Amino acid sequence: MNTISLNTERKYSATVVPNLFIDRYMPSANGSYVKVYLYLLRCLSGASRPFTLSTAADALDETEKDIIRALSYWEKNNVLSLTKEADSLTGITLLDLNVDQSFPQNDSFSGTVISIEKYRRENRPEAEDPYKRPLYTEERLEEIRKGNDVSMVLNVIEVYLERLLTPQDVNLVAYLFDKLHFSADLILHLYEYCIGKNKKKWEYIEKVAISWHQEGIDTVEKAREYSILYDTCFNAVNKVFSLGRMPIGPERDFIRKWSSWKMSPELIEEACNRTIMNISKPDFKYADRILESWHTAGASTLAEVKAIDATHALMNPRPAGEGNRPAAPMTKSAVSYNSYPQRQYSSQELSNLEEKLLKQM
Repeated sequence: MNTISLNTERKYSATVVPNLFIDRYMPSANGSYVKVYLYLLRCLSGASRPFTLSTAADALDETEKDIIRALSYWEKNNVLSLTKEADSLTGITLLDLNVDQSFPQNDSFSGTVISIEKYRRENRPEAEDPYKRPLYTEERLEEIRKGNDVSMVLNVIEVYLERLLTPQDVNLVAYLFDKLHFSADLILHLYEYCIGKNKKKWEYIEKVAISWHQEGIDTVEKAREYSILYDTCFNAVNKVFSLGRMPIGPERDFIRKWSSWKMSPELIEEACNRTIMNISKPDFKYADRILESWHTAGASTLAEVKAIDATHALMNPRPAGEGNRPAAPMTKSAVSYNSYPQRQYSSQELSNLEEKLLKQM
């Protein structure tokens, strides 16, 4: 991997964090993003350190995608500028925060002037995130405390976390009360659930809280039911796909969908097994197609799926040329007496039938 050139408009003899960064940019930024910016300052202080996405990811215990996401965030907020060649990052320049960056005058690397049209095209304001957490002032925190059991919740959470609460912890609890309208009981259950998974970082807890809110979870009972369904579905998927990690992005969406369908763990395992057998690799989209066909057919257990498979095989017998004898026509009385064939189908035959069914959809 090529080394990325790292430059700055100011020279530091030590790792100095601009006060303006702390006052204006840091409070509203994700903690991981702040780590990346501080790491860039460290690389520029004293003896120059080589900088690559992989070295930064290793040093900060993040993924390379996390590093890129943080750099893009700071670029959008005019804290730094990036240079790319053929979609590869080749340069980073930390901008002077004391200078008005509302409109950059030139490209810091190539020296070519950026046109107004290009700047506007590349810097269109994004739609505001409805779940963006505000930075609460002391006055606003006091207002929230008056109408809720905030002090009690904070004391209990401090015991749960086994440490003193940080301003981010307090800010998150205020957000749960104020914006997500969680009750005190639901907030405490949220922390119990996350800590039970050995996840104590506020970033993780916030993501779980937002996902619960998006699912309409507003009571402890609903949260418990959802958690059981979600965890059961994930365990079934992980058993076959061997993820070895928590699901991400679209994977969580698929598992959330299967949870809402109340599919049994055995059924999800069967769909994942058929995915591996048919395409020889884990694929959430393929498994989703299988489960959706079963859901549409009204099946939610493995026994019901086997009945569907058998019925489908009965209604679509193999041609004689494929090695099986032609199926004898069944009378109406025979069908009503016994709806399923007597032979047992192998897993491979079931997979072939499922593949044909999916192609017909």
